[in-house]
Amino acid sequence: MPKEHKLRVKTTGKEGSEDDASNDVETEQMEEAIASPQTNEASVLEAIHEVITSNQEINDTIGVFLERLSSAETHIGNVEDKVTSLKSKETSLRKKVEEIALKVDDLENRSRRSNVRIIGLPEKTEHGEITAFLQTWLWEVLGRDAFPSPPIIERAHRLQGQSAPGNSPRVIIVKFLNYQDKVRVMTAARLKGKVMYNGSHVMFFPDLSTEVLKRRKQYNQVKQQLRDLNINFGLIFPAKMRIFHRGNRFLFHTPSEVEEFIRKTRQPADG
Repeated sequence: MPKEHKLRVKTTGKEGSEDDASNDVETEQMEEAIASPQTNEASVLEAIHEVITSNQEINDTIGVFLERLSSAETHIGNVEDKVTSLKSKETSLRKKVEEIALKVDDLENRSRRSNVRIIGLPEKTEHGEITAFLQTWLWEVLGRDAFPSPPIIERAHRLQGQSAPGNSPRVIIVKFLNYQDKVRVMTAARLKGKVMYNGSHVMFFPDLSTEVLKRRKQYNQVKQQLRDLNINFGLIFPAKMRIFHRGNRFLFHTPSEVEEFIRKTRQPADG
């Protein structure tokens, strides 16, 4: 058989130049492929470094935040302690104020101890001499038997203001020189039942402080109920109610206690 001969063609010219360029591109790609792992490793290391740096910044920020939070908690704790202390002081001061108010009210009532309020005596009855008029009139209208001697009045006056026609006359405040004269006047007025002057109903009341009057006013509702039941009662200083019923005497300190007494009193009748 004849031998096969391989034909080797050597290309020259333009075609050879193109082959050389292609070989150069392949070489560069191979070099880049060889260098790529190194580049990727550097990028990864750089990224890791950035993460570490970022984490450190976050940790630093968290540390600053925790420090400020701890400072805020300490400050809040101090404020709470101060508030607790202030509340304790407020409670103590409030208690002292209440004690002082009670003492002032007690002193005020002691200063009024010998006073009587006269309500309903017509205006200008006294003709400008109210003290002299009352000393004579009280002795006569309440009965001379009630007094060993004419009651001595230290001073007397009507409350300030003007009484318009048709309105109730102004209240008269009377201060007796002796407390016993005040007691005799109140007792005689209660025993007489109804005191009149020229057709006007004149009433006598103890002169009490505003606080005591406010406490006594709370009994108004039960007082009307007791009147409806024909039960005798009276108020004693400062604001207690004494009730006389079926030969017994009862003492109550609050209106609610009186309401309970009325409820029990009505039960047999309701049954």
